Amino acid sequence: MHGIKLVRVDFRLIHGQVITKWRNKVSVNKIIVVNNELSEDEFMSDIYVMAAPPDMEVEVISEKAFVQRAQSGEYNQGNILVLFKSIIDVLHVYREGVHFELLQIGGLGSGNKRTSVVKGIAIDQDDADMLLEMQGEGTEVTFQVTPEEPKLKLDSAVKKLKK
Repeated sequence: MHGIKLVRVDFRLIHGQVITKWRNKVSVNKIIVVNNELSEDEFMSDIYVMAAPPDMEVEVISEKAFVQRAQSGEYNQGNILVLFKSIIDVLHVYREGVHFELLQIGGLGSGNKRTSVVKGIAIDQDDADMLLEMQGEGTEVTFQVTPEEPKLKLDSAVKKLKK
């Protein structure tokens, strides 16, 4: 999967920071949004496709389709940004055998029992457990909203949960 340049969890999916900052930082020309609900909602999928610049190819696909394509080698070439809406979506793909070297956690909103680990990113213990599972198998997990901000490692984020 050498064509995948960045794998990011961000509940906002395609938005200004992804397009203007991360696109240039990792030099991508294709975005793949992996989300079961969106893949079945043509109207909402079209909104995300239209949110991208005209020269950016965007696909919205299901977890199953992503796993099949990854395992068939479709992502071995290219300059691709993969976006997941939630950590559980990544874990589903991960448990089907698609593992990433690096997983970046971007925007995750605050809410019930969630703790802010960096500005704009909040997790709870369930999120931490899912991420620790993937990290235990070799995936480096970092938290970073924009490229200008320092990366926070998963172990440091978990410590913030225990305070």
